[in-house]
Amino acid sequence: MSSFPIRLTPSWTTTALLFLALTGCYLCLSPATVGARGYVDEEVKSGLTMLSAMTAWLKDRPMPVMAWSRHGPLPVLLDLPFIRIGKEIISPDFIMSFQAVLLTAGLMTILFVWLRKICSPGMSLLLTFTAAFGSMLWAYAYIGLEPKQSFFVLLAGYLGLANGRIESRKRLLLFAVVCGLAMSMKVTGITMWPAIAWLIYAQFQGEWKTRWKSALVVTAVIGAVWGAAALSWDLYWGPIGGGYNSLRSYFVDLPFRPFVSAIELLGSPVKGFIVHAPVLLLTIYAVPKAFRTHRDLVVFAMLLLLCTIGYLSLLRYHSDEVWGPRYLHLLVAPLTLCIGAAWPRFSLRRDIPLLVLTSMGVAIAFLGAFFYYGTRPGLMEMAGQNTMEAITSDPVWNEVPLAARLFGVWWKGGGQPVPFTPSPLWAWTRPPWVPAEKSIDDL
Repeated sequence: MSSFPIRLTPSWTTTALLFLALTGCYLCLSPATVGARGYVDEEVKSGLTMLSAMTAWLKDRPMPVMAWSRHGPLPVLLDLPFIRIGKEIISPDFIMSFQAVLLTAGLMTILFVWLRKICSPGMSLLLTFTAAFGSMLWAYAYIGLEPKQSFFVLLAGYLGLANGRIESRKRLLLFAVVCGLAMSMKVTGITMWPAIAWLIYAQFQGEWKTRWKSALVVTAVIGAVWGAAALSWDLYWGPIGGGYNSLRSYFVDLPFRPFVSAIELLGSPVKGFIVHAPVLLLTIYAVPKAFRTHRDLVVFAMLLLLCTIGYLSLLRYHSDEVWGPRYLHLLVAPLTLCIGAAWPRFSLRRDIPLLVLTSMGVAIAFLGAFFYYGTRPGLMEMAGQNTMEAITSDPVWNEVPLAARLFGVWWKGGGQPVPFTPSPLWAWTRPPWVPAEKSIDDL
């Protein structure tokens, strides 16, 4: 059993039951489809073409024209089992809807296992369920897009930090491959290299002279995995002018804009990270305290935060129409670990803020999970206000109050039109040439 990254102890039963319970809970609101969810359709199409190409090769038939996805074939390989089963049972679209659920449940299971090494059982469960149902992770169990990268990022951190020195060569190779996958699931994964470099440093610190060969192999494997993925990205981006050219128009054009964007990413009332994962507000107090006892973990989490925020702050629009700041999805679990490292045991008097923020997070996350994220952009298009500025900054279109309004309409079970007029607040006189806003139907 020594070759396994997680030892099979009696507590493994609890962990397995937690994974099954989370999976079952997530499935309760599953839409059973991945249709119109970002680029997931694109990856399913690429996977279907891969399977057709395999079949054509085995049966010596003409090869189909390959359909590539924007993040390359590597993440699509994880889709192939689901797509293949879907071709036999119901449909690939239906079976693929289970993937994000399983990945999110797996992400939370890794979080729980890691928390159990630094927290009491009760605190570990509380923080795990807070992250699972009190943050944006709940919505992305149905949206998809982000769970693959977040899963491998946390797994890389767990393998590199949670169990101390890795003795087995097989486990060391597994660690390297997982780190490579963490950087390769998305084109933007290269921005995380300081955090991955820290994992390598933490694994070999104090032993560079005796283990330099192992460190070199780990670095080479990570580089090989990322390099292979990077070469494959050009299959999609090359024909349309390259990834940089496609992204260039989104970069900021004013020197102070990155600072403003960084603040908006964290605290904007429309798309702020804290709004969509309120419990992480506690990291302001938790990080300094946790640094004294779990330095490697805190540095890993902070590097992920700084790298992600730093990259996104260079863009004019740091968020999109999807629920919350989706590019910060990968930060939820590492920052939750910092809270557990700071306060490993539950104390009612001290942790009242934790319970309050968790309750707020569950209410907000439920709205994101209950409604398809495309509802808001659809309403904005009906109203003629579907601009990126409105999506990311206009309080009239704040997705949380809007989803609460829609839930109220659904709860009443109406059937009658419920008009809504998204009107701005003019300062202070409305220009006479501006046309009146359209009223739209919430239903």
